[in-house]
Amino acid sequence: MSEIEQAVNHIANIVGTIKRFGYTVALEQQFESHLNTIMSHTGLCKDKATDYAIEVVGR
Repeated sequence: MSEIEQAVNHIANIVGTIKRFGYTVALEQQFESHLNTIMSHTGLCKDKATDYAIEVVGR
């Protein structure tokens, strides 16, 4: 599994945790960290990287 795939999977887990238990700053920091991984490997801006992660998670 590539680093991008791992980051997207972690984002999916974080989103699921937020939906189930609610928002925390720690979860937001983890989300941002994985989003930065996606941005650095793909060259996408933050908004496009977020859209990409959401699209992949939704599949």
